[in-house]
Amino acid sequence: MRNFKKILNNEWSELSHGIKKAKHSYHTFTFCTIFEKIPEARTVVLRNTNKSKHLISFHSDFRSKKYQQLKDNNNVCALFYDKNRKVQLRVNGLGSIEHKSKSCIKSWNKMSKESKICYLAPLAPSSTTSKFIPNLPTISPHQITDKDEAFGYQNFCVVNIKISKIDWLQLDHKGHKRILFEFNNDFSANWIAS
Repeated sequence: MRNFKKILNNEWSELSHGIKKAKHSYHTFTFCTIFEKIPEARTVVLRNTNKSKHLISFHSDFRSKKYQQLKDNNNVCALFYDKNRKVQLRVNGLGSIEHKSKSCIKSWNKMSKESKICYLAPLAPSSTTSKFIPNLPTISPHQITDKDEAFGYQNFCVVNIKISKIDWLQLDHKGHKRILFEFNNDFSANWIAS
């Protein structure tokens, strides 16, 4: 069990590095929801981890389809891959959205104006248009006013994933190594076939 915890602690450490380093393999990951029984995947940026609560988070536009999808079915999956270490993490859990919370305000205030500009888009993500529209505001980041900030904050939310399982896989020509970590009522870890 000690080796399992060492591996898991290392992955939490790598996830933390992914938040701080844009070139880290875990900085971006694939996030999957279910919509009308069909999986939908997209790449998102890892923004926070909480090891003790088994939680990872990213930012999103509150107007996006993710909000309704998570209301309809909050079972989610996240996929990370570290090419250098040949490690894949398949994360299962429950997704939830924080909007206009203390955590959101804190995250919003930490963001650069270049990042905030994304939330000033005039159209909701996935809106249908008759022609190509860049969907960006007509101002540059350094021109953002307090009114713009307020509009952007209305569109900003934090998506949390409460992790129930991590399927850890390390590719190895001598035999792939795979462990299933579960965080339901009690912590468990078991080797599983790859």
